[in-house]
Amino acid sequence: MKYLTLFVILPALLSQTAGADYIFEEAYDQPLSIPSPVCLAGGDFNNDGFPDFVATYHAYPNSNYLFLFKGNGDCTFDLTSIVSTYTMGSMTMNDFNNDGNLDLLIGEGWVGESTHESDTIHVYEGNGDGTFIEIDILIAENVWVTSGDLNNDGNDDIVIADLDFGGTDIVVVRLGNGDFTFQPATSYSVPQGILHTVQILGDMDLDGNTDIGVINGYGGDGIVFLYGNGDGTFQPAMPVVAFFDGAFNFCFIAPGDFNEDGEPDFVATSGDVIASVDIAYVWDGSQYYDADHFTGAGNWVEVRDFNLDGHLDVALSSDNSGKVFPGYGNGHFPGEWNTDSLLLIADGGNGVLSEDFDLDGDQDLIFFGDTSVECYRNTTITQGCSEESGSTISSELSVRVSPNPFSSSVAIEVSGNSGVDTGIQYSMFQAGLLSSLSLMQVSFLSSGTEDHLQELKYPAVFMQ
Repeated sequence: MKYLTLFVILPALLSQTAGADYIFEEAYDQPLSIPSPVCLAGGDFNNDGFPDFVATYHAYPNSNYLFLFKGNGDCTFDLTSIVSTYTMGSMTMNDFNNDGNLDLLIGEGWVGESTHESDTIHVYEGNGDGTFIEIDILIAENVWVTSGDLNNDGNDDIVIADLDFGGTDIVVVRLGNGDFTFQPATSYSVPQGILHTVQILGDMDLDGNTDIGVINGYGGDGIVFLYGNGDGTFQPAMPVVAFFDGAFNFCFIAPGDFNEDGEPDFVATSGDVIASVDIAYVWDGSQYYDADHFTGAGNWVEVRDFNLDGHLDVALSSDNSGKVFPGYGNGHFPGEWNTDSLLLIADGGNGVLSEDFDLDGDQDLIFFGDTSVECYRNTTITQGCSEESGSTISSELSVRVSPNPFSSSVAIEVSGNSGVDTGIQYSMFQAGLLSSLSLMQVSFLSSGTEDHLQELKYPAVFMQ
């Protein structure tokens, strides 16, 4: 009988040192001379099921662009650029009118190598096909804008950083009505320093409410949180890190539980002009402490489990490169000089964005370099089967199934040529499962610990 043998390698069989290998491969390289995008955002703007991303860019005197990279579902993109007559600054993406299409708010203010305050935010309605139309202008002083649902009413709200060069800086909250309009502003004072970006962090104190984080380093309180009350209002700014050496550039906060104790931690990047180091801060039950350092001069940051080993990793863009640091699950990461332990070193120190651009279950990366935009495909999960021909009548296909989220079920779909016996022998290591079936599709029940349910179909062809 001609047969096909399928081997599924479960998470427990994967070496914990596998993270020492680079798990990314370059899949896309778009020449584009935008040394530093002002803002990045990812989402499916044309509703085709494939993740896209957008970037704003501004340079004096009149170079203002919105770049839309439409994803093809394979880590490649079709680029569309929109020329603007006004400054393209900070940007946030959400469905502000609840019609199912992603919209954009683009402020004329920005932070970067210089900081510019503006009183204008442009409102763009998404048409659901990758195009936008400007429908309104919000009058609000801004250097940075972000958005999310702060009061759990189903409408997206906006948070604005407002830099006061002569007095107290403020964070402004405007609750959304779900129709592109927003309620009057509520302002919260932040000790004056260098107000950078503002981020909606999620629930940092585990009270069920969304919180806000601000880096206000170099001259003021280093990092402050505004803890949410759950109704769209916030408590006064509270310093959580007394001193953080932030630069006059992009400084970001990215949350994550790096020591896996159930308490939220965060990474703070220090900017790429006068920066010291980028730091992972871990909560010890009473305060945040400096747990580990990454690069100096970091700016954009993404926190994901890139190698799917159950530990959160950190992707950073810095002044000359992009790096991905694997997490050890104890609040520590390898040093940047330990290059063999990093998951990736890439050209691209001007911005990083993470999405599953090829829809295979692991997170891919976009890095912005000085002269190009590159997409790096994560190879932790490889869809399909690798086929090896032998001297016997059988063909052996190996399917490597990575850890999360493939821990509940994996389906193998097999098709054969006419007249070929479709007997299937399949085995699963460490699951005690071995059987032979005459079926066109067989399902494996894994022994993983996660509660996600994912089904993948791997096409395989019988050998004659």
